[in-house]
Amino acid sequence: MVPIEAGRAWLTTDNVLFINKLQKNYYDGDYSFFQHYIGLEVDFFALQDMFNGFPVSVSDDIELSYYGETVYDEYSFFDVLLCKTEGFALKLEVKKATFNEVPGVSAAIPKNYSAIKF
Repeated sequence: MVPIEAGRAWLTTDNVLFINKLQKNYYDGDYSFFQHYIGLEVDFFALQDMFNGFPVSVSDDIELSYYGETVYDEYSFFDVLLCKTEGFALKLEVKKATFNEVPGVSAAIPKNYSAIKF
């Protein structure tokens, strides 16, 4: 099996940058992105709790599942997160996590990518 990078995401307390490498588009804006595409009304701190495996209140039509646990820099983190709603499924596998530092990957948006608008 050959791994393929489908996208990258950077989350700060007030901004979401998501680069979709499969469809050659990107989103650079606020957290309404998650409400629009997943139906999940969250902010940075709710996502932080979710990623750390803490209980998160979501609507009944959203299914969240966590699998595995790994410790990164003294932080406990899930290995796989599944988020399912009607018409949408997200499987997030954590391969590497960094905390309180700038990641060593590019956040530059390629010129031929189009902005996701809603």
